[in-house]
Amino acid sequence: MGTLSENLDSLYTTTWQNMKARATDNIFKATPLTYWLYSKGRVERISGGRWIGEPLMYAKNTTVKSLASGGKVTITNTDPLTVAKFDWKLIAGSVIRLHSDDTENTGKEAIMSLADSKLKNLELSMIDALETMLFSDGSGNGGLDLDGLGLLVATAYNTGTVGGIDRSAAANSWWRNFYRAYDITGLPTGDLALPFNWRKVYNSCSIGNDHPTLAITDQDTYELYEGGMVTQMRVYDATMGDAGFEALKFKGCAVTFSPSAPDGEVRFLNERYLKLKINTHADFAMTDWKAIPDQLDRVAQVVLKGNLVASNLRMQGVSDGY
Repeated sequence: MGTLSENLDSLYTTTWQNMKARATDNIFKATPLTYWLYSKGRVERISGGRWIGEPLMYAKNTTVKSLASGGKVTITNTDPLTVAKFDWKLIAGSVIRLHSDDTENTGKEAIMSLADSKLKNLELSMIDALETMLFSDGSGNGGLDLDGLGLLVATAYNTGTVGGIDRSAAANSWWRNFYRAYDITGLPTGDLALPFNWRKVYNSCSIGNDHPTLAITDQDTYELYEGGMVTQMRVYDATMGDAGFEALKFKGCAVTFSPSAPDGEVRFLNERYLKLKINTHADFAMTDWKAIPDQLDRVAQVVLKGNLVASNLRMQGVSDGY
């Protein structure tokens, strides 16, 4: 069994390495949000560290002012920088090789087919877990889930801690995303009220020519917006559409939906200030095969280590209640 196990170890590992590029690509392109992060260059691989540090600029230089002839420029040290500290989060799954499979399905084609099937199942399961976590608030599984949009771009925008910074403190109001509850006061009812509310979120998250570039929501809210455009010329986002995602346009951003997005919420995101950071040593990496104690079977894991981080929450917005 020793030689057979070693040969099958190599076969499974090689199979995963051959699948890895495809698996990673499928994970990033499985949902509009992950595709958007990937296509916009917001996936960053770093070699390690105890935590993920994201430098933040939160204050202005207060020495800038107008001067009279011969006037003096204020000399005051300004320290406008701080660092948000995001924890590494782990996503992992196991593949078990049964002793009976190893010894009974000994033909190369049979073993390769079994290896591909089991690893493909793990790949799809990790896609599903990653998609769910990217929309979560990070509290799942005792706080071990990724810090998703439910935390970074929150409806409870002025409570809790993000990246080690307490956004409930008045002094840290700069570290809050924009929030607006759906309001139809003085507005058309139904479908047509949606753009009025979205406009407020979009404009409030814009400075100069720096705007949100993706509005992502659930299917029902997307269809509500789509319904309001029935009598108008529909404008589609070509980039998202070419990737296979149905997407409309609202001002300067693509509008699409995800099955993992919370019901009745829409998030306006600016990709300049959101990153999915991944540890290069655990980038969908497969471990060695290990014997299971007191069993003849063997097990290996595939692991991803990373987190979704933000560098400017002021430029992100959310609205709910649709």
